[in-house]
Amino acid sequence: MSRILPNPKTVIAGLALWLGSACLAPVLASSCLDNRDFDQSLPTVIGKEDQVGKFPFALNCDTVFVRKGVTTTVHPGTMLYFSRPSLNSVIKVEGTLIIKGTKNSYVSLSGSLDTTRNGIETGNRPWGGIEVAEGGKLVMEYAGVMRAPTPITAFSFQVKILNSWFKGSSGMILPDGTLFAMESKWQAVNSMDLTKGNTDQRANESERPKDAISQKEKNELLAKDSGFWTWKKAAMGAGALAVVGVGFAVLLAPDEDGTPGPAVKTAKSNIDEFNAGYPE
Repeated sequence: MSRILPNPKTVIAGLALWLGSACLAPVLASSCLDNRDFDQSLPTVIGKEDQVGKFPFALNCDTVFVRKGVTTTVHPGTMLYFSRPSLNSVIKVEGTLIIKGTKNSYVSLSGSLDTTRNGIETGNRPWGGIEVAEGGKLVMEYAGVMRAPTPITAFSFQVKILNSWFKGSSGMILPDGTLFAMESKWQAVNSMDLTKGNTDQRANESERPKDAISQKEKNELLAKDSGFWTWKKAAMGAGALAVVGVGFAVLLAPDEDGTPGPAVKTAKSNIDEFNAGYPE
């Protein structure tokens, strides 16, 4: 009697799925209810400075904090995501959050992760973004942010973003209440420093930072997507507000203790155009 051998492709696909699940199992083991006080606060260090590769780090509560007086540093290759993502999934920065990727190893922030035949990738589940409280500080360098309609809500001017990219975002809310409108398919922020009043606008290509995201890097990062190479004019209007309306609703929702969320004033943006230095 002849033996029927399994299809090699089926075996490989099954093994890849098993390995991916095994990698994710440790970080999905606990839940917010198991240890609320621990899971609600980010540790002071996530990852290692010299690590290479992709390292998932699950956030197990809807709202996680960098507490006042605490500095949290996130190292290259770290993949921050929520184990149960929703638009209520927010990172609140009351202290200092330093997201410190490198040109060859970005830090990623997303609502979820997906297991693919190539390993673990950022997922498509939406989440609520980062909220920087008054007195809080955010520094992002070489980071990629996925599917947060309002990726940054800043009540503090201590926000600095270098050589980072955003996909699936409609706009950041700045400390003065204006909306920094973003191209939802893709937006690079190469040099934003709100302490200096700099929102990454430049008159020409020569003013881009030395290490700014290049067109080649952009092509590589967007290899899985196609058909959107048009950089649109960004303006504050009814369309932009409609897209981020869900984000506003989340920010205004009551906190866990029942107190109202922070009030966000709306004002006409003075940002006429933003293209991260790339030609149309």
